[in-house]
Amino acid sequence: MRVFKYRGGEFDRDLNSLSENTFWAPTRDALNDPCEGLFTQDNIDIQFNFINRVLVRENKESDAAFQAVKNSLDEVYKFVDKSGVYSLSETPLEELLWAHYGCSHTGFCVEYDLDKLIEYEKHDYQIINVKYKNSPQSVNVSDISKPDRLIAKMLGIKSKVWKYEKEIRVVTSIAGANSYDYRAVKAIYLGLRISDADKNRLMEALKGRGIKYFQIKLKSSSYKFSFTEIEDCFAGCNAYKYSIAPILEHAISPDYVNEKYAQYVSYLYKAAEIVRREPYCNEVQMVEFSPDKSDVSNPVIFVQYKRKENRYINHYLSLKEIDEQYVLIKDLDIEAI
Repeated sequence: MRVFKYRGGEFDRDLNSLSENTFWAPTRDALNDPCEGLFTQDNIDIQFNFINRVLVRENKESDAAFQAVKNSLDEVYKFVDKSGVYSLSETPLEELLWAHYGCSHTGFCVEYDLDKLIEYEKHDYQIINVKYKNSPQSVNVSDISKPDRLIAKMLGIKSKVWKYEKEIRVVTSIAGANSYDYRAVKAIYLGLRISDADKNRLMEALKGRGIKYFQIKLKSSSYKFSFTEIEDCFAGCNAYKYSIAPILEHAISPDYVNEKYAQYVSYLYKAAEIVRREPYCNEVQMVEFSPDKSDVSNPVIFVQYKRKENRYINHYLSLKEIDEQYVLIKDLDIEAI
């Protein structure tokens, strides 16, 4: 899914964050809308009082269960207070977003692949499509059993005056800086008024990443925007994060390959060569035929590599994908670097 982030209010800070492949997710009380995370709990207070009065007072087991429910709600409240919110949009062409967050068109807009953006820590993230209402949502006891729904009520509802933002949120378990795979950035849209100097600085900072650049334009006799692709001033530079990682000894064990896959053993070595060129691969740890995803008619190779200390990535490649990617490798004669 394509999502967009308008930037440029603090150009140096925004450019530095982009070049270092990080995004900042502030707590809700640091966002520009003072009504962020606003919800009503009148219903749940009434429901809790009723449960306490009718069911709990004379029953110790019910009291323990009741306290557990209240504790669960308190945990969600604590999560919402410490979590971060990274706000994105569905469009790069909203005039008010350019005015408010694109520094009156002197900034830029980043296009992300959302799946790639959250790939590193996807179990710690929640994606929320913001809904726009006339009033804050009410929290109910029934919401407690579904924390994701409860968090969406607390962090995913805004006043209808914000509807133009078409907002999608990445909610992080902890507020602050988050890292991502640089390939999540697919394109940069340049504001109508961006200076040539800032345009050049941006392209230079992101050179070698295969990013596309688009210039925002105003449609003739209209308030509507469009965009056109422009040339990257630094096209042809060396690839960013180019490396060839080592392959751990015994990562490939052809003698232990199941007989039904014996004819495809050479693909284990090809898969290792492909994955060791992944920009974030520090060492190929294991290469084998996947027992879960493979069958005789369609073998799939599993490659595990170390991204950083105590962080491992599982990579899966079909034989077709290996054939397509292996033929593109031009540096097979180069050792690990």
